[in-house]
Amino acid sequence: VNIWCAAGKGTFSADEDSRRLPASRLPEIVRHRSMILPQLAAPGVAAHEVTRLTGFKVIYGPVRAADLPEFLRLGCKADPAMRRVTFGFRERLALTPIEVVHSWMVALPILALLGLQRLLAGKSANWDIWTAFLPFAGAILAGAVIVPALLPWIPGRSFAFKGWLFGFLATWVYMALSKPGLAAALTYLTILPAIVGSMSLFFTGSSTYTNLSGVKKEMR
Repeated sequence: VNIWCAAGKGTFSADEDSRRLPASRLPEIVRHRSMILPQLAAPGVAAHEVTRLTGFKVIYGPVRAADLPEFLRLGCKADPAMRRVTFGFRERLALTPIEVVHSWMVALPILALLGLQRLLAGKSANWDIWTAFLPFAGAILAGAVIVPALLPWIPGRSFAFKGWLFGFLATWVYMALSKPGLAAALTYLTILPAIVGSMSLFFTGSSTYTNLSGVKKEMR
């Protein structure tokens, strides 16, 4: 997935390969002039350009590095299973820690606003701020972990819409259990689904079935 993402945004390209080969001194180390690239590099790497720039012939290998020994044993030929891109529950879940790590970009501004709100209200920014932050933390984790895990089963095509829809329904469930006041309820309904939607949108860079034009369209 990281290779596909890098190829899609142009950081894994023929030009990059032409710079890396001399830097690694590979032409001096090997006699052959063939280079195996991951299949998911294909959107960003023009094989003929690599050959023109480096003299190395590009062979697109399997999707997964674990299949490389078998790929080589078969004479650099891939069976259908090696070409198949999957994005199952475990694979999606394995990528969620990246989203959690990046969630500080959303969490810190919310904490700052909650602290400012308390100061303006004449209250000290004590441990109560963490209690107030809990619904927002739940929204962040929902967008970073739960929505990616449940992605195929949430209606809609847009990642942002999927996240917003899940966040909207989850907010109603949370309010039914916590019974907040009117002002807090309106705040939750306005902000929490938006947080889940924005966190879900970040996952587009980790998925295997979005493309650069689709991401740009969704960002607009």
